[in-house]
Amino acid sequence: MSRRSEPRILAARLADAARRIATVHGDVRAQTVAYALLLRRLDPYLDVSSLLDGFDDPAAIAHAQEVLDAADIESVCALYASDDKDPAVYFYEQFARFYDPASARGRGTLYTPPQLVSCIVRGVDWLLRERIGVTLDDALVVDPCCGVGTFLRHIELQTEHRPKMIGVELMPAACRIARCLLREAEVLEANWLSDVPIDARGRVVAIVGNPPYSGRSANPCFDKLSMLGALMGEYRDGLRERNPKWLQDDYVKFIRMAQHQIERAGRGVVAFVTNHSYLFNPTFRAMRRSLARAFDAIYVLDLGGNVKRLDKLDENVFPIQMGVAISFFVRIAGSADSEVRYASIRGTRREKLSKLASLEPRSVTWTDAAPAEPFHIFVPQDSGLREEFYGFASLFEIFGEHTMGFVTSQDSFAIAFTKQEVLSRMGVLRFGQCAGSSSPLRMEADATRKRTEPRTPETACLPDLEDCHVEDEIIEVLYRPFDRRWAWYSRQSMERPRLPFMRNLMRQNLALAIGRAGQVTGSDEWDVVFVTDRPADLNLFRRGGAKLFPRYVYKGDQRISNMRVGGDHDELFAYIYALLHSRAYRERYAELLAADYPRIPMPQDERVIPKLAELGRRLMDVHLMRGFRPHPYPPRSGEGEARPHPSPPHGGEGGCSITIGGYREPEKCLNDRSGVDTQETAEAVRAAVARTLETRAEIDEMVTQNPPWRRA
Repeated sequence: MSRRSEPRILAARLADAARRIATVHGDVRAQTVAYALLLRRLDPYLDVSSLLDGFDDPAAIAHAQEVLDAADIESVCALYASDDKDPAVYFYEQFARFYDPASARGRGTLYTPPQLVSCIVRGVDWLLRERIGVTLDDALVVDPCCGVGTFLRHIELQTEHRPKMIGVELMPAACRIARCLLREAEVLEANWLSDVPIDARGRVVAIVGNPPYSGRSANPCFDKLSMLGALMGEYRDGLRERNPKWLQDDYVKFIRMAQHQIERAGRGVVAFVTNHSYLFNPTFRAMRRSLARAFDAIYVLDLGGNVKRLDKLDENVFPIQMGVAISFFVRIAGSADSEVRYASIRGTRREKLSKLASLEPRSVTWTDAAPAEPFHIFVPQDSGLREEFYGFASLFEIFGEHTMGFVTSQDSFAIAFTKQEVLSRMGVLRFGQCAGSSSPLRMEADATRKRTEPRTPETACLPDLEDCHVEDEIIEVLYRPFDRRWAWYSRQSMERPRLPFMRNLMRQNLALAIGRAGQVTGSDEWDVVFVTDRPADLNLFRRGGAKLFPRYVYKGDQRISNMRVGGDHDELFAYIYALLHSRAYRERYAELLAADYPRIPMPQDERVIPKLAELGRRLMDVHLMRGFRPHPYPPRSGEGEARPHPSPPHGGEGGCSITIGGYREPEKCLNDRSGVDTQETAEAVRAAVARTLETRAEIDEMVTQNPPWRRA
């Protein structure tokens, strides 16, 4: 057994002993008793009587004592000490995860490395002195998610400060253990998000902590009449997103409640380590505006570590995928305009923690982020490029109508490789044709039946399936780049079919599929653009978000241009497609494309658009798989002759590969369709990738010679 595994083994065995206690005495009692016995071994001078008071079960105590007797407690303590961790605090994380793994995951709690804790406390002390003119001793320090007391115990044991301290903790067992460990703090068993009353009594308030990371929040706030719902309304102000789900993440709500408490107190500091998405994600723009209005100074130390960025040299300080940041929010009564300062640390986890252990926030070189409309981003951007970019035409100015891609919420039932597969599934739903009620197909069909039955109050939707025209709803769709599949396209099988708008793409038409905030795909450059001549999935791109801008819309039998600017709309449509595949364009505006939809410069040189449009038409033909021999997808009737392409290099030999919407092609398409397509079809996809690279090189050459954004 390795020395590193000893705490883990002890945690598992102690958790098992606690579960045995729980069968008689309940969860809270079981955890507190088991942990009290451990604390007694870790620190013989610690008074744990409050955790054991009234517990009279000698057999249960004896069993837990046996587990502890078998463990090498000194080695466990030494191991924690080697990482500068207080075992009384940090062992609880492993113990809780073994005791109730589902609950630990659901709460999204992560114990903060001591290096982060000390850095945050030093930062709070500096800002209180420098910006407000008081010391930490004069403040009321509040940890709204204190767990067993990580931050407050650090202040007690590792600093000379003795402020008044309050911990707030929702979980009863952790709350009671915190009361035992914290000699000078008041610990409240309460939910911070229910507006815990904090009586500052004239003190400056400092709120510190590591709020939970949980996108699927246990604290929903859709009710605008609730306290939290009303507060969160400010973070949704002006948003046009149909589903701003990331605002439901618990860390966002903890920030909002902390902001409310500081506003109520008049002045103070908030210092949290959280997910860093709120710094730049478009969905959080109203939140950023609100924070900039409420606080006079904001300091952001971005610790990076976002797995989506695919940067192997930049690791997370936590075992999670999203990057994190330490944020300091300072409110000073009667101060002037807000300022947002930014700094970052990159490197391995070990390197970051080593820097944080001794880092003095007062000595950091902070850069002015200068947030500006429309997104008020808390990360520095080139102001000249930003002004240039937002002077270009918006896609929403160019196109009259648009929609997001369709959502089935049950792809394994509604989407198939062949039309016959879809017909077979419809047969299961219609006639119950399936061998066994527990088969995956049967259960998927039952889920569809239950979900769609309430759609009309008078009758269920299933009789619709008896209609002889229902097979007309089985159509080919664009599922992923180069990957067309069959779908039962109706409200019966899809959660959001985007009807009737999507009928525009069931007739002769083209649409640009474009994403916003392209950085979320993890690609090295912005690449969330493709073309389709049929309905497309929302997840056409990795992590979703495909918005469709059709060339035409139909009003009855009349086909109308959906473009509102420019003379030759076909030419402009193809020009846009070429421009968005230009590496020069993508690199120049990378920071802005990370948060927003692309914007389209209209070149002063009138010769640029026609030249790029020709390349754009060629590239659209490639992506629609037209003109290749062999090719799986012939042009639709009435769409005209495809422009022929000379035979490309054999199947993209030589490692031809690109990313489209975060997917590596042709690997993604070929792997997903393995065993379905013929060798000829696979060769056509490889050929399309090779031709894409060639055409993009021509586009880049032309854009470099005649930049559309260049002004005389």
